[in-house]
Amino acid sequence: MQVSKDIFEDFVRIAIASVPERFITNMGNVSVIVADSPSQDQIVESGLGPGEALYGLYDGVPLTERGGYVPPLPDVITIFQNPLQDGCRSLEQLKDEVRKTVMHELAHYFGFSDIELQDLGLG
Repeated sequence: MQVSKDIFEDFVRIAIASVPERFITNMGNVSVIVADSPSQDQIVESGLGPGEALYGLYDGVPLTERGGYVPPLPDVITIFQNPLQDGCRSLEQLKDEVRKTVMHELAHYFGFSDIELQDLGLG
């Protein structure tokens, strides 16, 4: 399912807007960006095997690990358009996967583990 960059970015904005207010008010020093595809280094660092796709990536220090320290540069959540599009067969599925990916990466920002994300249905 292929869409323009503008439409895909709208899907990301809609997903962010759907984040519960209690989380939004605690977000700071984090940027959400869209990239076409992950780099080879990002794929390797994520530990993905052959045939696995990287839809999103959180790069930063989770809030639960910061203590009084706030990094000088923003944490970055990257949402990868091409792998998401390649993994979806319909516009509705793409919207849903974008939302799920945004929520998954924001959860990492807030310190949720992969196991906790599985339990929440965001694995």
